Amino acid sequence: MNQKERLTLILTQLTTRPSLSLKDIMQLTGTSRDTARRDIVKLATNNLVERTYGGISQPNTFNKLDQYLDRDNDLIKTKRALAKKVSPYLASASLLFLDISTTVACLPQYLQSDQPAMLVTNSLDIADQALRHSNFQTRILGGTLDAQQRCVQGADSILELQKFQFTATVLSCAGLTANGVYYAYESDIALKTTLRAQSDRLILVFDHTKVDVKHNFNLLALTDFDLFVTDQPLPEHITRQIAPDKIIYL
Repeated sequence: MNQKERLTLILTQLTTRPSLSLKDIMQLTGTSRDTARRDIVKLATNNLVERTYGGISQPNTFNKLDQYLDRDNDLIKTKRALAKKVSPYLASASLLFLDISTTVACLPQYLQSDQPAMLVTNSLDIADQALRHSNFQTRILGGTLDAQQRCVQGADSILELQKFQFTATVLSCAGLTANGVYYAYESDIALKTTLRAQSDRLILVFDHTKVDVKHNFNLLALTDFDLFVTDQPLPEHITRQIAPDKIIYL
């Protein structure tokens, strides 16, 4: 059984069960512990499952299995290309916030400041990448650690955010329509609202799979953003809502 077949089998099983342990996946696919772990990482990296302690659970997102299996490598390349594209717009940011996102997580490897600067994040993975690759001083918010999203959450992190006025904040999204920008988690509500108030510039980085997709919470208007960076031309009913000079394409 090749990886595509294994991933299909795992995701099919998740449609009837809320979660699978590592042992479940090993038995289901007939693979070793290491192979099962690699499959979990592959699915989680592409937002098709949520990682849990000891396994995976159904994602709080739309199932894009067919698209993912057909163009997984292209999507990873696209995320890196988007991160590289937005990085020059951040070189002069003296105080930068990077939010949780597999696209935004690609950014630190291209991020170099032309002045003493600080990068703040609530993501463990982004903080790690920033320490490894960026010359920004790196700070992670305080609060409660969320094992599934690998981030810091809670009232403490929101209170700490309110101490900053960010030069720029980079977000991604779960979906985007002419009616606004959508996110998946209830915890996003306070975070995104606070970031909008505490940021001089709000930048949205997203790939074409998010376009014309709705999700759980419509939290921000298109007019809240100062720059949109994406990989393919947006449909006219969305571009009518955005000034042309605010859209950057690959």
